[in-house]
Amino acid sequence: MALTANRNVDHYLDQELRSLAVAASAHVYKGSFVGLNASGYARPLTAGDAFAGLAYEESDNSAGSNGAKSVRVYTLGDFAHALSGATAAHVGRPVFASADDTLTFTSDGNTYVGVVSDVPASGEIILRLDVGRRQVKTIVHAVEDLSAGSDLAARAMHAFGKEAWIVGARVVNQATAAAGIDDSNTCVVAVQKGGQTVASKTFNTGAPFPDANTASSLGTISNADADGGDVLTVSVTNGTTANPGPFLVEVDYV
Repeated sequence: MALTANRNVDHYLDQELRSLAVAASAHVYKGSFVGLNASGYARPLTAGDAFAGLAYEESDNSAGSNGAKSVRVYTLGDFAHALSGATAAHVGRPVFASADDTLTFTSDGNTYVGVVSDVPASGEIILRLDVGRRQVKTIVHAVEDLSAGSDLAARAMHAFGKEAWIVGARVVNQATAAAGIDDSNTCVVAVQKGGQTVASKTFNTGAPFPDANTASSLGTISNADADGGDVLTVSVTNGTTANPGPFLVEVDYV
C-alpha cells in the first residue's frame, strides 16, 4: 500500500559494525570468525556456515538461550591473519575459514570469508572481508537433455576477461529425475580450463545424481587460478543407460 504520510526510517551511519544475536550455549571470542547457524544466530564459525564477520568483542552466551546476548562484528575492513603457505603470488585470491581461528585456500566444505589484499610476510595475509559475497560471480551453463549413453565433448562455457580464482562448481538438476545411472553406467561431469581439470565428479550408485531441482557439488577445486583469455569447458561422459536429463553446470569465481 502506498504511503499517505511521512515516516522515519532507521539510518545506519556506521557500515563497519553490526550487532548480532548469539546462539544458545555459544561463546564468541574477540577476534574470531563468526558464522550463522541454520536458525540465523551467531556462533564461532564452523566450516560451511554463512559468514557473519569478525568478532569486535567477546560474548559469552554459554548459559543463555538463543538471542539472550548479542555480539558486535566487523562486516568490512582489512585484517592481518596467519594463512599457511601464503605468498605474494596469492594477492587477490579468495580465502576460506575452516574454523573460527583458521584460514585456508581450500574451498570445498569451508566458508568463504574474503580475499587476500596483501601478503606482508610469508604465511601471513591481510584479509579483506567479504561478508555479503559481493565479489563472487557465478557462471551458469545449461546442458541439454542428452539421450541415454550420449556424451558431451568439451564445450566452451565461459572465457575469462581477466585473472580470476575459481572457488566452487556444482550441477543443478532441472526438474527431471535422472535415470539409468549406476556403478556400471556412470555419469561423469567435468569442468576444465586449458586441458586442466578444475572439478570433476563421477555419479553412480554411491554418489547419485541430484534429484530434480536440487544441486550437488563437483567437489574440490583444482587449478583454480584462471588468467585472462582462459576458457572453461564442460564435458559429460555417460554409460550406456545413464541419462541425467537436462541440468545446469554452475561455477563460482572471484
